[in-house]
Amino acid sequence: MELIIYIILFLILFLGVIFNLKITNFKKVKEVQNKAKDYSKKNI
Repeated sequence: MELIIYIILFLILFLGVIFNLKITNFKKVKEVQNKAKDYSKKNI
């Protein structure tokens, strides 16, 4: 019984970490895209 509870908690933690990394990567991609747009505007 305890083993099942530990497995469930581990899965919740693991999914939370994966989800968190996806969100932070998405924000970084947006920031890089915005910087690239600003940089291209300055060069024109």
